[in-house]
Amino acid sequence: METIVLFALFMVIFFALIQGVFYFMADIREATELAEGGLRRPKLADGVSPWLRDILVTAPICKFDNLVQTCGLKARTERVMLMMMAIIVLAMLLLDQHVSNPVISLVGGLALGAGFPLFFLVRMRTRRMAKLTAQLPECLGMIVRSLRAGHPIPVCIGLVAREMADPVGDEFKRVFDGMAFGLDLREALIKMTQRLHTVAELKYIVSAIRIQSTSGGNLAEILESLSNLMRDQQKLKMKIKAISAEGRLSGNILAALPIGVITTLAFTSPHYYDGVKDNVYLALSLAFAAGLLLFGIFVTRRILDIRV
Repeated sequence: METIVLFALFMVIFFALIQGVFYFMADIREATELAEGGLRRPKLADGVSPWLRDILVTAPICKFDNLVQTCGLKARTERVMLMMMAIIVLAMLLLDQHVSNPVISLVGGLALGAGFPLFFLVRMRTRRMAKLTAQLPECLGMIVRSLRAGHPIPVCIGLVAREMADPVGDEFKRVFDGMAFGLDLREALIKMTQRLHTVAELKYIVSAIRIQSTSGGNLAEILESLSNLMRDQQKLKMKIKAISAEGRLSGNILAALPIGVITTLAFTSPHYYDGVKDNVYLALSLAFAAGLLLFGIFVTRRILDIRV
């Protein structure tokens, strides 16, 4: 209990300090006003003191900040971290009331406060990036038509930011706002590819624009070829998904069967294993079976994950 209380106090004090710095400094208020005006999203550790910035810009927190940005959440990363820490502390305190083992309370609190939120954030980012990839051919078509009408590429990017729906519109709006803040076209595009590093198709588009800006060439024809290639790739992916649907469904059913049987037994016959619950060999057998199940799920997903 003492360990949990100390951990809770440390986290509360630490993040209360962060929130105090963020919400009572004039720089933060100015950054928030700019964000509400649509010019830019406040960056991680905007306006904080140097020692606190050194803590917040470490590699793991920067990766988490990138996850929050790319999953589509409008909340600031610091608020998401504060909410996760609050859930961890509350879950640990609640579990400690029912479980006497502090290790179990700590693991359960981390699973509820950090594991599940991270899982959902990753799922949100995966879906958002899939939607962005599906929008790229239409986005390229709009850029090509604008280029053939005689507009320069920055104007084309602004047109995509205004006319296209999220997430493509939102991401290109960040590029356009970056240029409004003084970045040149290449730097703004590089920042977008670094932020959306999981979308390989976007790297091809940015590379074509960067090469054309330095060496010249017909950018409209290049982007039109990329657009046609992406459309054909998406058609092929949809065909593969349709062909492998039966295999994926069978794999999901086989993976869910053991979990479903155990859950049904736990509700219908809670004392079914009382006679052998202290048997060491049974525990080892169940652990081995769980390992085989997880290995089977991993192998099935690898087999059905056909990359185009």
